[in-house]
Amino acid sequence: MQLQFPLQFEKVNSKKVSDFILEQLEEAIILKELLSEEQLPTERELATIFNASRLAVREALGQLEANGLIEKRVGAKGGTFVLPVTMNSHRRTKKEIEREWDKMLKVFEFRMLIEPEAAFLAAGRITPEELEQLQELLDMSRAEDCPRELFRALDVKFHLNIAKSSNNLYFEKAVRQIRTQINPALDLMPYNHEIRSVNCENHSLLLEAIQARDAGLSKEIMRQHIAKSAEAIYTRVFDGGERG
Repeated sequence: MQLQFPLQFEKVNSKKVSDFILEQLEEAIILKELLSEEQLPTERELATIFNASRLAVREALGQLEANGLIEKRVGAKGGTFVLPVTMNSHRRTKKEIEREWDKMLKVFEFRMLIEPEAAFLAAGRITPEELEQLQELLDMSRAEDCPRELFRALDVKFHLNIAKSSNNLYFEKAVRQIRTQINPALDLMPYNHEIRSVNCENHSLLLEAIQARDAGLSKEIMRQHIAKSAEAIYTRVFDGGERG
């Protein structure tokens, strides 16, 4: 049987080494795995970590700096430091989100399928240690003096930990991919006592359902939670308003 071309093959991608480094560092910053004011390793150390040349590392860092994600500082306490993602999100992402809203809608659709199912599985598979970690994240986010950037980091980690607790690597990878896409939009959200209280209450209800091993309720609470998140992003992007 002769194959009929063209089949749906991907075209060859001539991506540079620096682009691979950029993507990994950018993902770690967007997912708050590298926090604000955290110092990155030196170019030499990063070259060793990525098994790449210092030139490739330098190109990646230059792009991260241009994107407003890192800052190079000189002096006795100099080095390369992560900047608060929320500090530059208003100028870096809002127009992009408006231009690519159709793509964002597809991410929301994907999220609505993946995260509720991850919560469903987590309710049946989560370990006592993982439950304790979720409780610790929730307690930290409730602190009155919790700053904006840390609160956002705790929110991301809460969702990633639930995906990890599904004990299914595919769900965990999918949620990482989803959060990498939507975090810049979530970083546009205002930050005040009311926003924090609502988010913490949603997370508390979700944690209680998972602790009770109620898979169906866990799935439904997660579904409602992320639906409200999508609605809030739409309102923020298209209705505007002052940042909180």
